[in-house]
Amino acid sequence: MKCVMCGSKMLEDKVGLFSYISSGLSKVYLKGIKLHKCSDKECGEEEVTIPNPEELHQVLAEHVARQNNILLPEEIRFLRTHLGFSGTDFAKVMGVSPETVSRWEKGTVNMKEASERLLRVLILSKLGPFRKYDDLKVYASKTSKTPQKRIFQLEHSHWLEAKAS
Repeated sequence: MKCVMCGSKMLEDKVGLFSYISSGLSKVYLKGIKLHKCSDKECGEEEVTIPNPEELHQVLAEHVARQNNILLPEEIRFLRTHLGFSGTDFAKVMGVSPETVSRWEKGTVNMKEASERLLRVLILSKLGPFRKYDDLKVYASKTSKTPQKRIFQLEHSHWLEAKAS
């Protein structure tokens, strides 16, 4: 491997704990990361290799979503960007204004408990059966005082919603 700055050989070194600040989370450390340093002492270029960053971010997101503490502003931003939402689109999904999302992420306003729970569910259900986040806009969008009729039937030891007849 050659240095992108000067073309000299890069030397591989292992880092004990690597502070992964580029995740957007201030206190994330990675073990076993390889650091490549330029062999030219005057150049001083360093490169870090982080294998499978998508999986790492999924693990980080799940860890943050499962914590007992309230979400910090940097954690809210990390989870929003992990889900792939812009601030405006996230505001629509959460049923708040874009300004509110900005205030959550700056720490000037705390997220309400219901909003925080919804964000955590979005993260924790991402790998599960619920994947159509656009469907969230229709949930709770209509008012009805009449319960809906729901019919379920047992088929091969599994309960299924019965087709309307």
